[in-house]
Amino acid sequence: MLTQLNIQGLAIIDSLSIDFAPGFNVITGETGAGKSILIKALGFLLGSKASAETVRHGRQQATVTGVFEVPSEHPCAGVLAEHGIEYEPVDECFTILVRRSVNSKGRSVAWINDVPVTVGVLRELAQSLIDVFGQHDNQRLLDAVEHTACLDQFLRDKSLPQQYVEHYRLIQKQLARLLNMVDGYRSKQRDADYLQFRCSELRAFAPSREDYLGVQELCIRADQIMVLAKSLEEAQACLDQGAGGETLSSPLWEAGKSLSRVSHISAELATLADLTQALAQQIDDLSFQIGKATSGLEMCEDDIETAQARLAGYQELFRKLAVDSIDGLLTEQERLEAELVFLESAASDVTKLLGELERSLVRVTELAAQLTHARRGAKSLVKKRIESELHDLAMPGARIDVEFEAVERSLASADLSLFGEEADAMWGRLAVALSSLSEHGAEKAKLLLAANPGEPLLPLQKIASGGEISRIMLALKRALAAGADTCILVFDEIDTGISGRVAAVVGRKMQELSKAFQVICISHLAQVAAYADSHFLVHKLSREKRTESTISKLSSRASEEELARLLSGDEVTQSSLANARALVKKAREAAT
Repeated sequence: MLTQLNIQGLAIIDSLSIDFAPGFNVITGETGAGKSILIKALGFLLGSKASAETVRHGRQQATVTGVFEVPSEHPCAGVLAEHGIEYEPVDECFTILVRRSVNSKGRSVAWINDVPVTVGVLRELAQSLIDVFGQHDNQRLLDAVEHTACLDQFLRDKSLPQQYVEHYRLIQKQLARLLNMVDGYRSKQRDADYLQFRCSELRAFAPSREDYLGVQELCIRADQIMVLAKSLEEAQACLDQGAGGETLSSPLWEAGKSLSRVSHISAELATLADLTQALAQQIDDLSFQIGKATSGLEMCEDDIETAQARLAGYQELFRKLAVDSIDGLLTEQERLEAELVFLESAASDVTKLLGELERSLVRVTELAAQLTHARRGAKSLVKKRIESELHDLAMPGARIDVEFEAVERSLASADLSLFGEEADAMWGRLAVALSSLSEHGAEKAKLLLAANPGEPLLPLQKIASGGEISRIMLALKRALAAGADTCILVFDEIDTGISGRVAAVVGRKMQELSKAFQVICISHLAQVAAYADSHFLVHKLSREKRTESTISKLSSRASEEELARLLSGDEVTQSSLANARALVKKAREAAT
């Protein structure tokens, strides 16, 4: 059961805390007082969409906290264990504390027992913990698509629809892959000659990153050597071609000899002779070193020409394939090769995919047949339970039936004749089988209603009034309650469109449900609220020029006064108060 709901800064609620009780809890209040905001808060707490607009103006965030008491063996214990959330059983029960916040920027965070969790975990927990019937669920029942899902809730093996869905979705993935391959083949086939030519050209050239970097380095080095060789040759020419065609050192050697002949005259002349000869020797050494450096720069012209031609070949491929680097060229080559391989292997790959699809289809068809059999078996149970409930809900002559309509749908067109006659024939067989299946099985269920004796059975959307739809939904909830794992049932104005004696029956049905579940019901009818074990009143207040919604639990006397107001309007009279007390007394007698 939900023991406490705390709301801070949500919509028109500033701060509100509700302590719910076991049994049948009814919430009443004037239109616009904020009753349905409580349901929205509960939905937000358990994983519904959050937005910044839900945060009360002037607040930084909205927070909703719920405290649940759950039996130790309840399935939601498995959900907690699966996600590593600890809980502590006490007296065959344990507590679940759920908290969720959304800030003014729309970002939400959630915790279960103070462990951060995703919205998906909240929804998973909610599926086994609480069942909320909102105001718009009536309209959903008018949509025939929902009828199959309703019927499936009466199956003995409730896992069968999910098994079917999982296998059907696998088939859809295989089918999408097959159709994508067929479309890809058709578009690439037009470029088959180009792919073949370009791949042959690339294979013959055999580009590689190592080769490209090698020839690039060799060409750069060759250019550098040409510059160096020219500079060295010019320097060598300067040293080797002095005045009159002699080397630059020859005059120095002659000057040295002349000075040597007179070096004995003085030490100064001897020094000059040595210096002149040393300079001549340095020039000769310099000439030798330049020549040596020049000879070390020699490269094989054939190697240079080969490297330059190879580099030009790379540049031409860059241009043809619209890339600007060796990595881009290699990536493009891989792509072209992959497309060519795709074209060359498409026929065998398509045949393989068709085989996989055929094998998967065998299993899906088996599950669809089991599902069909199970649904037809559940049909009589649906009729019996819902008709019984409707008879109690003042529709004594009502008849319910379930009509099955075979699925017929069209598939995306695909021409597999390109892959051979066998592939085309296999696809034809598979397409026929696939067109008779949908995500819900091989049939669509449709609920039919004859509200009165002698009337024909017709689809709900054609004949059911608002009050009848409300009663059918309540009948469904009642019929499905047997054996359900859900702890809490929440109804948001399920009594829409009904009044008087029927409303009293609805109240009694709710009270009966509350013996097995905690029931929380928002109602506008005194006949329903009279059956409540706990009665809450929502009302609006104006504080500091702002509207605020609040809630209070009513005493027995205050509850009678609220019932009287629901019966007569804003003015509570002695007669309306007497009527309210009579309703409560009758409800208490019916409950015993």
